Amino acid sequence: MTNLTRHVCALTPLPSEPGDRIELIPVGAFRLADKRGRTEMRLDGAEASSVIAASFAAATGGVLPIDFDHRSLAPQGTADSRAAGWITAMEVEGDRVFASVDWTAEGRQALEGRSYRFVSPVFKTRRDGRVALIEGAGLVNNPALPELRQLASKDEDMDPIETIAGLLGLAADAPDKIVERIEALCETETQMASIAEAAGVTGDDTVTQVCARLSAKPEVDPAKYVPLSTFAELQTQFASLQSTVAGDKAEAALQQARDAGKLTPGMEDWATQLASKDLGQFEAWAAAAPVLVNLGKPRVAGRPAPQKTEALDETERQVASLMGVDEDEFLATRNAAVKEH
Repeated sequence: MTNLTRHVCALTPLPSEPGDRIELIPVGAFRLADKRGRTEMRLDGAEASSVIAASFAAATGGVLPIDFDHRSLAPQGTADSRAAGWITAMEVEGDRVFASVDWTAEGRQALEGRSYRFVSPVFKTRRDGRVALIEGAGLVNNPALPELRQLASKDEDMDPIETIAGLLGLAADAPDKIVERIEALCETETQMASIAEAAGVTGDDTVTQVCARLSAKPEVDPAKYVPLSTFAELQTQFASLQSTVAGDKAEAALQQARDAGKLTPGMEDWATQLASKDLGQFEAWAAAAPVLVNLGKPRVAGRPAPQKTEALDETERQVASLMGVDEDEFLATRNAAVKEH
């Protein structure tokens, strides 16, 4: 236990009728209200039991003293070091270490007469602020950690905040968390009220009624719904019908182009693919394409018969571009068709 620093700090206000069990020191991180408050101190929960055991092992007679104003810490013989009580046991409960105390007559009288209101633990810390040893306590009137609640000897004296915190499963010294939890509960209650109103349920068992509504199978009107298998079959038939209609339209457009002499046998595969994929684009091509096959029909007024040339005109180049055919290939096909006629 070398390199330890001793601390004394008033922590817990005591009632005028002290019980034999008091709060002694926090578990977890804490700071003192004086200049030492700049440094965080800590009694780790995992170490608390071993700290308690080590404290009693180091105590004379196996008990820890509670004196007046920490006078027993003064040089021997320079101050009244009478005990106000003796700590006979310590245990961790929640975020506190509780001490069982056997009060002396002087100690009990000092508390009942309100000469002293606070108990101040004496403990030693390591360099990192972790509590290593509890040496006892003293009755004082200058608290350095006043946030610990007063330990009452009767249940009716309990702080209502402590009761609320206990019901919520939270520590009483965490007001922000208490408020946050209560706000969340209020919000949940408001949402549940809105759900109950929308569902049209009332009474104390609204949650049960809403859950029953959600789990119930919906009533189905046979006149408004059909089986999924029937619907899927109808979808297949409709898709087949659409494909047939589209194929008929494409074939009609192809035949019209053949009849107009604009579609040569070498262009059949390309034209069929284009008409099947994009009928509108094929019809645009057919409208602009020149007559390549002389079917013995009268020429369209104002349009000369195709002639064998060494280059494509502007219209033919546009047709070749729409067809995605190389201009030289298009020219060769056109001239061969002209030569045949």
